[in-house]
This record gives sequence, structure tokens and C-alpha cells, in this order.
Amino acid sequence: MVVLVILAGGASRRFGRDKCTYEYRGKRLIDYVIEAGNELGAKIVIAAGRNAAFYQGEEVIEDSDRFSGPLAAVDTATRRFEEELVFAPCDTPFIKPTVFEKLISADAPLAVWVFPNGRVESTIFKARPQNVSVALDLLAQHKRRRVDDLFRIVATKFLSVVKHGISPKWVHNINTPRDLETETEATGEIFVEDYLISWDVPPLIKWLRNGDVEALRGEFLRYVEVGLLSMAAHVAKDLSHVGKGYAVLAEAIYGAVEVNKRTMRGN
Repeated sequence: MVVLVILAGGASRRFGRDKCTYEYRGKRLIDYVIEAGNELGAKIVIAAGRNAAFYQGEEVIEDSDRFSGPLAAVDTATRRFEEELVFAPCDTPFIKPTVFEKLISADAPLAVWVFPNGRVESTIFKARPQNVSVALDLLAQHKRRRVDDLFRIVATKFLSVVKHGISPKWVHNINTPRDLETETEATGEIFVEDYLISWDVPPLIKWLRNGDVEALRGEFLRYVEVGLLSMAAHVAKDLSHVGKGYAVLAEAIYGAVEVNKRTMRGN
């Protein structure tokens, strides 16, 4: 059995209230994700963090104290379950079961969706617990906080939403009530084929353990070459201690891969 872990512990600052329990067309936003998981036949657990009181009677897991943010839920889930895991945030009410099915079928320890503009949707992914425990220990040791760091260490299949016919709207999260009445657009045709990245020794590990800056530069170039631009931006941010230009470059890339929303006609 697959376990679907729904990330529901955020503060929802931009939304103005807890968005997971916000009602849209008669259901909580989280209910749409639960329904997709039920259609998949998955065991459903909610990583509620500070919001556990909202989910009385539902199976809830606590956040690990080794991390903050989504990685805290990932850490707990990979320690508690042996089954294959899929993760999704509670604020993706348009998600479909096929989003999870394609991730599960990917032949790699980790699999994650990528928009055509090169932006990785890092909170919707598949993970095999036995393959990520060592990476999580390393990230905790170095006080790292990004889920994307897992994709930089463990062999990951980056899946193109274009190739698999996945609408960007299905995998993009809601930040404000207005977003519920918008279409999601990710312009560009940079990443349109699946790509597996597996390192003999991941550059991030070389840098964390030995300060190997050249390894990071090589990692940055590889992500750029294959069109994984948001991953390249994360590496550039790590390189910012080498020169301020990397920090500027990171912000420029983050801006370039932003996913836009436009109001749906007729609504």
C-alpha cells in the first residue's frame, strides 16, 4: 500500500486563515486531496504540525523536531512508514489521482514534478523511506531546511508535466482565495522530457563535508543544461558566499520560473 502524506502544518499567512480547512464548493480544500488519495487506494495521513486540532478523528502525524517546514513532516513519515510515500500539500484542490500514479510508477527512489519553465514543484513527490534516511540525517546535521535538498542527494526522476499531460493547475498550490478562480500558467518549453539525476557522490555532500565549491559549480551547470532551473537557483544561493553575483543570479532565476495565475473567464 502507498501512504499519502498531506502537508497541512503551514501558517497560511497570505491566505489570511487556515487554508486547508477553508471551504470551497462545499468541501474543505484538504478534502479534495484526500479524495484523490482515496481513489488511488492510499492510506491517508495528515502532517498537521501546529494545526493538529483541526483534524480530530483523522490520522495525524507530528512534525519531527529535527527540521522546520515540510521537511519536518517528511522526516517523521519516512521514520514511521516502510511503504512507499507520496506527499502533497493540502492546498492543491485540483489535484488528480494520476498525479500520484505517475510519481509512483517512476523507477527511482524519489520522483517529483517539473513545470515546463524549469520550476520543480517540490511539495508533490514520491519517496522510498529506505532510500532517504541517510540523506535526512545529513541535512539535519547541517541544519538544512529545503525539501529540494533531498533531490540534490538521492537519485531523483524529474517528471515533465508536459510529457505526461499533467495540467499545471493540478499540481500548483493555492495561496489566496482568489487563486481558486484562476488558471495556472507556466510559460516556456525548457523542461519537456523526464530526466533522472543520480550522482556517484552528490556535489551537495562534497560541499557540506569538505567545502568543495567546484562541485557546486558543476552541479549548477548540470541543472542549467537539463532545464531544471529552480534547482540551479538553489545551488546558486549556496554559492552566494563565494560572490554576491550568485545571490543576484539565484533571485533572477527564481523570478523567471515563477508560475503565474490569471483569472478564469466566466468566473
